[in-house]
Amino acid sequence: MLVFEKNNVDRKKALNEMLNGSGAFVVKNFYTIEQIKQARDIVNKFADNEEQKESHFNAEAESSGKIHLQQRVWNLFNKGKIFSELIEDDIIFDLMSGFLGSKFICGSYAASRLLPDAPGQEPHIDYPYWDFYEKDSFPMGLNSSFPQNCQATVPLDDCTELSGATAYYPGSQTNLRYPTKEDDFSDMQQMVAYPGDIVFFNGNCWHGAMPNKSKHQRAVLLINFLPKYVKPVEDLLINLDKDFINNCSDKIKHLLGLNYPYPKNMDSSRTTNDIGIGYKGNK
Repeated sequence: MLVFEKNNVDRKKALNEMLNGSGAFVVKNFYTIEQIKQARDIVNKFADNEEQKESHFNAEAESSGKIHLQQRVWNLFNKGKIFSELIEDDIIFDLMSGFLGSKFICGSYAASRLLPDAPGQEPHIDYPYWDFYEKDSFPMGLNSSFPQNCQATVPLDDCTELSGATAYYPGSQTNLRYPTKEDDFSDMQQMVAYPGDIVFFNGNCWHGAMPNKSKHQRAVLLINFLPKYVKPVEDLLINLDKDFINNCSDKIKHLLGLNYPYPKNMDSSRTTNDIGIGYKGNK
């Protein structure tokens, strides 16, 4: 996993690493500890007081009666201003514009908290490919030559081998396939990172949270980025009120897909000519 500091992120090298290299890189000291503490306090408050939320790839935890040790807090946009502040950083926008296109969107913005003794996840790939084991529901010829998602992980606690830092199989993103129990995972490495860091990885890279064998919680922010044309996995708008929509920054509007007008009610559109480069009109 490539390592950068915030002041020396090599965009070309970082994006190539996600597409053709190991599949992941980390930027150290991306956020201040004060920012992380504020986010952590809010996540813990919701995780402590809300009922169990939907999670994924946790069959082992469910079958062993430990699903309550894996907690999710969804739609962080409406949980506190700090979450907008964390996600709209210029470097994030520059990297995602290069990887997924200039009109990329946020597909999900959540937090995961693993309590001590929480089991790990099954190795998987992420949305929109997370159910790629149903290959007949995907288009023919689909492959990994171009990205259709990117994941970002922001540690709120130490993500170490002991606490269950996400494990990944370097280079597996170059062959689009859902991993199975017959696969060899002996070369898995872990995305070790600490509060203040941010990890980016190609969601086609086989990965999964590992068991938390430490005596402390391991909480992280989980961000899913998508190209403009992929339907988000999380309905991020449903719990955002008009005041938030009207007053959020242009970058947050961008992430929520509000700058991309589709799907559109064409019956009510008053635009007479929209899409096209217009060369036939320049005579």
